[in-house]
Amino acid sequence: MRDLTAKRVLITGGGHGLGRELALQFAMQGATIIVTDLDLVRVESTVEYLTNAGHTAVGYRMDVSDPVSVKAVRNQVRESVGSIDILINNAGVVFGGAFMDVPIEKHMATYRVNTLGPAIVTHAFLPDLVENSEGHCVNIASAAAMIALPNAATYASSKWAVLGFSESLREELRLNGHGHVGVTAVCPSYVGTGMFAGVCTPRFTPMLTPKKLANQIINSVRKNQEQLLTPWLVKLIPLGRGTMHRSLFRWLCNWLRVTTSMITWNSKPPQPTVEVPAARVPTLPPPKRTRKAAAMAVDESYP
Repeated sequence: MRDLTAKRVLITGGGHGLGRELALQFAMQGATIIVTDLDLVRVESTVEYLTNAGHTAVGYRMDVSDPVSVKAVRNQVRESVGSIDILINNAGVVFGGAFMDVPIEKHMATYRVNTLGPAIVTHAFLPDLVENSEGHCVNIASAAAMIALPNAATYASSKWAVLGFSESLREELRLNGHGHVGVTAVCPSYVGTGMFAGVCTPRFTPMLTPKKLANQIINSVRKNQEQLLTPWLVKLIPLGRGTMHRSLFRWLCNWLRVTTSMITWNSKPPQPTVEVPAARVPTLPPPKRTRKAAAMAVDESYP
């Protein structure tokens, strides 16, 4: 897809961070931007920013983890803008910390947004990409999709799923005669959007800027690139995993500070909006009390 002029680009999580930067950079290429985000205020802010700069943009509140919300937005987009040419599954969340220290609700929210989200959104909008003469789907995964990341176990595994989804979808499209639809999996190291504030970046791996990564993604779409691994050290991960003994590869990851990079993650900066349901506390009937039990202190509380 060499020419992006007048292409309709839908970006999830487009109200902030990398999504907002992608919206700007694609708009500067002449594309029409559809901004979606769970936070309506962020949507309106990004659309206003783009339109004030002379670009064409519309926006919708959309919950990527809710098929009903996604389908409703898809119908609205087709009515107001038309079928999209490029889909960018960018929305994502991260909750760092030791696995057992992170509430299960946040682990579940990670999978809902990072893993189910791309599948739900792609399922709704893929027909648009197929029906056009050319289309492209960009899935924002992570370097963590190819390597262990302690203190972010569910985040890393959610991105492993995104990478596998991208690879499988690409081959399925090819086998079904839809090779005109490209699929790019983006696997960057840490990006300076605020989501990873406080992390200790691995050796020889600077914090990526959203602008630089956004431009790399645009180039990948133009070239129909299957994977974008960035920066250069990330490109060596598949080689290392495939040729090194596991113990040697583990030692290298420790020396490069990959394994310990999330220990200093700071959860205080604002995170992307995500709906985390409150924990459900089971209601149990009171136990039958015997004379023996009546004399004992019984704890029936549940965490």
